[in-house]
Amino acid sequence: MSRPNNTPLLLGAGALGLLILAAASSPSARRSARQLEERVETLINDWIPTLLRKTSEHEGQFWSVQKNLDGNGVSFGILQWTQKSGSLGKLLREMAAADPIAFGRIFGASWAKLLDVTGRASLEGVDGVALWAEPWVSRFAAAGRWAAFQQVQARVAAESEYMAGAIEIARLLGVSSERAMTLYYNRTVQQGATGALGPAKRLVAWYADQPGRRPSVPLDVVAQYAWMCASKFRRTSAPERRNYNDDGNIWWSPVATEWSELGPGNYRTRRVSVSGVWHAVTGPPSKPWSLYDLITKRSSDILTDPTLRDLPVALPGSIAA
Repeated sequence: MSRPNNTPLLLGAGALGLLILAAASSPSARRSARQLEERVETLINDWIPTLLRKTSEHEGQFWSVQKNLDGNGVSFGILQWTQKSGSLGKLLREMAAADPIAFGRIFGASWAKLLDVTGRASLEGVDGVALWAEPWVSRFAAAGRWAAFQQVQARVAAESEYMAGAIEIARLLGVSSERAMTLYYNRTVQQGATGALGPAKRLVAWYADQPGRRPSVPLDVVAQYAWMCASKFRRTSAPERRNYNDDGNIWWSPVATEWSELGPGNYRTRRVSVSGVWHAVTGPPSKPWSLYDLITKRSSDILTDPTLRDLPVALPGSIAA
């Protein structure tokens, strides 16, 4: 991915300082500075493919299909676009436009009905069959293995509201490393762009109330954001009602253990015993899983991932710290 001419090169404070000093120094120092700039530029311009790959490791492969998870209908692809949210319908329209012949061949004679149902974000079936049942599950999996449709998934993921939300979070928090962007994007995919922006705004307001609260280490800011995302699904007092949301597919449950808190210098979680703690849980009533635990553990994995880089990335039309 090349950097547009109007997109500024973003440098860490140390690299930027070296370049400024080199500007008034010897030709050899300026050459060294330029080599450093080129190295940094190489590192920060390939962050979106890395972000998508890391996200799909948690969400799914191009051909992954989930059958009516949490009442969302069928979910499909690297971001698990869902039927109920309408995101699956948007993706399928892009796929049909990219290769209409392959789309019709894979999804069969009722492909137009499929586009109509998913375009309306309806959970109704097509030809009397739910989309999370056969033959639709196999058809979705086959579509995910078609190269042209894989390219559509990658493009839609990169241009989605999830990416816009992640970029807005980076601007709010002032931290835009490859690692940070991966975490923000992970949160927008899981919690929605609006849901993931809320904790960022609350954290910024908390810093503004007492500026000394903001950590000097950028990754500590990201860890505090991750904790704020998780903590909304945790209580230390009995809830007034069992249901977390109006749909009733998320509810409060007491827990005996949880992943430990994320914060400055605390990036790697451990399992700890607790009492008087409730988590928001979802999934099958016989085997629910904790949203707090999911966010905390996944965020910890990103914060400690040795393959992710901590140099800032270039955000379109933005200069982020």
